[in-house]
This record gives sequence, structure tokens and C-alpha cells, in this order.
Amino acid sequence: MEFLGATMQQTVHAEQSAISHAWLRGEKSLRAITVNYTPCGHCRQFMNELNSGLSLRIHLPGREAHSLQYYLPDAFGPKDLDIKTLLMDEQDHGFPLSGDALAQAAIQAANRCHMPYSNSPSGVALELKDGTLFTGSYAENAAFNPTLPPLQGALNLLSLNGYDYPDIQRAILAEKADAALIQWDATAATLKALGCHNIDRVLLG
Repeated sequence: MEFLGATMQQTVHAEQSAISHAWLRGEKSLRAITVNYTPCGHCRQFMNELNSGLSLRIHLPGREAHSLQYYLPDAFGPKDLDIKTLLMDEQDHGFPLSGDALAQAAIQAANRCHMPYSNSPSGVALELKDGTLFTGSYAENAAFNPTLPPLQGALNLLSLNGYDYPDIQRAILAEKADAALIQWDATAATLKALGCHNIDRVLLG
């Protein structure tokens, strides 16, 4: 997914899209992924954050299936940093719910995010014109750059469910005011580029 008017860093790769969709829909682990072309280095590193790790099977057209370890030899990942809780492991950071339904959805998304490197939880909730809600949770990566921001997770779900960006009526970001990494500026800038200007922020307590 590419966003007209937003920076290139906001792009969501195909493998990130599939994995984020599965995670945000409640899957606890992945055994295999099928793609139409060899995963780029960015996506190989993103997949190495999963709790299935280097054993994840990758299927490509006209080729024998191989593990992620085959495509990412001598890999650097969360285990090198002594991280025990991995992407798709169940997490609940315990922030109390407050505010209206959209604010609570954003807080719930932040509660299940994966942020072992920065300790900067965040989640996004989008309300569409027909009342549908989509949420995205922050997903950090040991290599930092392949990290998936919470807005991208929510926008990915929106697109995969047949909606378009003009359908967004309101958005809320939940994060800590004193977090080491703040999502507000990038989140607001991307949403405004997509035509949404009703954007709020709730602070996690």
C-alpha cells in the first residue's frame, strides 16, 4: 500500500499487509506465507520478528518452499537482544479504558501492541462514515526500520475490507505523552494527506 501525498516510509509491503491482517484479526502464530515474488530484505527482517521466527515457510511460484532461515541466513533478530515476547504472542499492557467507543478501541489496540525496544505503546482507531471501526497496533522490529506504525495496520484492514480513505470520518491515536517514540506527527500528517482532518489523541495512563 502506498499513500499519495505521504512519505515513502509510510508504505506497507505485501508481507507486512498479510501478517498484520492475520495478527489484528486474532491469529496467534503463522506457519507459512505465500507470495508472488521473492520477499525483499525489509520483509524478511519483518518476518523474523514473528513468534514462528526462522521456521516460517515461504512459498513462491515455481519454487520449492523454504524456511525464512534459508532467505535470511545469519539473521539478526529479537533473540539477539534477549527479547522473549515476540510478534503475535498475546500481550496486554493493562492501560485502563476511557472515553468514547473510538477512544477505547484505540487504547485496546495499544494494549496489545508489540514494543519491546522502545517501550512506546501506541494504537490507532478509525471510525468510518457508516460507523465501522478499524484498529491498528504498533509492531516494533529488532532492526527498527521494518517497524509497522499503528496507523498502517488500521489502514490495511480498512482497504482489505473494501473501504477507501475518504470513508474515514474520525481517527484517534492512543499513546503515552512521555514515550521515547511519539507517533502523533507522522499519524496526523498521513491522515491529513488522505483527507481526514478529524484526528484526536488520547494519552495512556
